[in-house]
Amino acid sequence: MAKKRKPYNETDEQTEARQLLDTIANTATRGSKVSFDRKMDNMVSLLASLKPIEDKILDLMAQKGPIIDEIDALRKTMIKECIHPYTHLTVHNNTVFCKFCNKTFSVVGHDKRD
Repeated sequence: MAKKRKPYNETDEQTEARQLLDTIANTATRGSKVSFDRKMDNMVSLLASLKPIEDKILDLMAQKGPIIDEIDALRKTMIKECIHPYTHLTVHNNTVFCKFCNKTFSVVGHDKRD
């Protein structure tokens, strides 16, 4: 590509930086630059086609929020009133653990059988 015109009122420091960038940018061939520009245009169009999908996802996430809040409130109530169902109980070192409410129980007077 052609060199960029020197801007009006450019300082020596800005001139040096511009020349450094020009040197690096001009190492590629014209064909490579055109190909890169085409790929960049393609990527921009793909990103534009992705935008409506992202908007739909954000709408669904907004719809999901209140449901998650209800689930959380219900779970807190269930933990508070946990009946320790058999399917959620496990035995560890002579104690019983409820996997739902994370409480540990030890049964007093329970004989250990061989």
